[in-house]
Amino acid sequence: MSSLKSLALSGFKSFGKTTVFEFPTAVTAIVGPNGSGKSNVAEAIRWVLGEQSMKSLRGKKGEDLIFNGSESSARLSRAEVKLIFDNSNKKFSLDFDDIVIARRVSRDGTNEYLLNGSPVRLRDIAELLAGVGLGSAQHHIISQGEVDRILWASGLERQEMIEEALSLKSFHLKKRETERKLTETETNMKQIDAVRRELLPHLKFLSTQAEKMKAHEDFQKELAEKALLYASREKATLEAAGMRIRKEKAPLEAELQKKESTIKELNAVIKSSDKSFAGLRVKDDARRQLEELKEKERRVNRELGRMEGLLAGSAGVPSAGATPAAFIAELRDTLSLVNELAGIDSFEALKSGILDIRSRLERMLKISTGERESGGDSGLEKKQKLLLSELKSLEAVIAELQEKQRENESVREDLLGELRERERDLRTHERELESIKEKLRVLGFEEEREHARAQDLKLFIHDLKVSGLDEHAKPFDTDAERTNLMRSIERLRIKLEEAGGIDTSVVKEYEDTKTRAEFLARELDDLTTASKSLRGLMKELDLKLEEKFSDGIKKINEEFKTFFHLIFGGGKASVHRIKPSVTEEGEQVSGGVDISVDIPRKRLRSLDMLSGGERALTSIALLFAISTVNPPPFLVLDETDAALDEANSQKYADLLKDLSVKTQLIVITHNRTTMQRAGVLYGVTLGRDGASNILSLKFDAAVEYAKEG
Repeated sequence: MSSLKSLALSGFKSFGKTTVFEFPTAVTAIVGPNGSGKSNVAEAIRWVLGEQSMKSLRGKKGEDLIFNGSESSARLSRAEVKLIFDNSNKKFSLDFDDIVIARRVSRDGTNEYLLNGSPVRLRDIAELLAGVGLGSAQHHIISQGEVDRILWASGLERQEMIEEALSLKSFHLKKRETERKLTETETNMKQIDAVRRELLPHLKFLSTQAEKMKAHEDFQKELAEKALLYASREKATLEAAGMRIRKEKAPLEAELQKKESTIKELNAVIKSSDKSFAGLRVKDDARRQLEELKEKERRVNRELGRMEGLLAGSAGVPSAGATPAAFIAELRDTLSLVNELAGIDSFEALKSGILDIRSRLERMLKISTGERESGGDSGLEKKQKLLLSELKSLEAVIAELQEKQRENESVREDLLGELRERERDLRTHERELESIKEKLRVLGFEEEREHARAQDLKLFIHDLKVSGLDEHAKPFDTDAERTNLMRSIERLRIKLEEAGGIDTSVVKEYEDTKTRAEFLARELDDLTTASKSLRGLMKELDLKLEEKFSDGIKKINEEFKTFFHLIFGGGKASVHRIKPSVTEEGEQVSGGVDISVDIPRKRLRSLDMLSGGERALTSIALLFAISTVNPPPFLVLDETDAALDEANSQKYADLLKDLSVKTQLIVITHNRTTMQRAGVLYGVTLGRDGASNILSLKFDAAVEYAKEG
């Protein structure tokens, strides 16, 4: 068992100086004359263990517990009491070999509790002491005036004292704490449920808004994804198109330059040929000369024909009225000349021909009138010869000029053929050049279109805030694929416009409210679980209390009978439970513990019939029985033997001896028989300075002191 090692008092009541009581033996007796302060020792123990009633401490306020000084000693500002327990067996629920419980009080009324030097609450001290059977009922401290308190107590008070003695106080503390927690839990459940009920309609509204925002966000996310896809693929498409156009354009531009160079060269050749033709046009003068010579030849032939006609006419002149041969010949030549003039383009030749016709008509007139050429036939012949000679010369020149003309025409034809070939080549190259230019124009249109698409893409990226384009995206396979994707994007943009803007603070409020609602739901679930657990714990505590209390009552009864029989030399005594009930008169019986005694040779109907000594002995028997069943660390008996005669004092002393085997006893007494059972005897005296002093005696000296007293 845990034993009380020592008690230290400093400034408590009459103990003005620090005074230490050591308890090395099972029974320690404290003696001294009345007024010396020995009962202050019991009160100090009662106080340090948490006594709150100043009446029990024979005071009115905390200041009354502090040494008030005397003529030779100054009053102190505070009082302190320490109890030191041996906890080597770890009966106290702390991992210390020594347990030091201390209490301090100052004149300003401040109270402090310390456990091994650390400040603690009274509740902590109470819970610690309850575990070893030292509770607030303090059945372990019995003074002379309250030795029979357990007999006069109510059934419930007795039950409380017995439960405390059986170390069941901790169960009650746990039960009260559990009830408190259960009450708090149920209160919290109601509060949380009320808050949650208020929250749910608002949460529902916010949920609708959040769903809209979620749809809005889904649209935005899908739009962002499709916009990124479109922009990436459109960029890849434009790059591919640009590369294709450049690839197609480069050879066309090279071919264009080549064609333009070829056409330039052909134009130069054709221009040179034109110069050659200009040179040939200069040789046309020879052709005109030939025409003139031919015209002259024709005139000579006509003149010669006329001469021949004239000569023929002179050889046989026709009769009057007949047309001479010369006239006919002249007429023929004139008609022939007219026919020739119809095909002549040259104005000079035409003029010459007209003059010739005029001359012929004049001759024909003369012939028709019978006039003759002057000079006669010899003149005609001579003129004929001259004409023949001139004609021969003309024919020779004409033949030479015709040969040259044929040569010139051959050169002209060659030049013309070559020129036509060059012109055909030029037209071919010009057509090819136009085809190239058309292809380049088409590519130019494509370039402009791709540039416009690039600008549209730039605007698209800016409007939709597209970033992080995929550099490995594939170009669009078809325009239809591109168009379908753009239509999908436009539909999403329309949906976003129709959805309208959503206040993000509402979404945050929804998330916060949802989190709070979920938290409250979890809290409610946890509290419900805790409530069930607490109710289960209370039920378990009630069962344990019932089981342990019933078992304790049974054991106390056995010990009570034994002690009672020893004290009274027979008789019967018992404690039994009273169940709560309602009398026939409707009175509520609260239950608790009742006591029954049967003293030898005395009929008792109630405890009220016991004498003072019998009540004291019965109480002592019951208290000793309780202490035997569940021994406390110590038991303080403050002059509980004062009313006993010598015979009963002997019995009392024998009981102390038996009880000391199970618990440590601190006995404040005047009884010599009781003193003889003490291993250490402390004498308390009051000094001249008004402070209590102690003197300790060992066993042998204590026995001698007791005999002498």
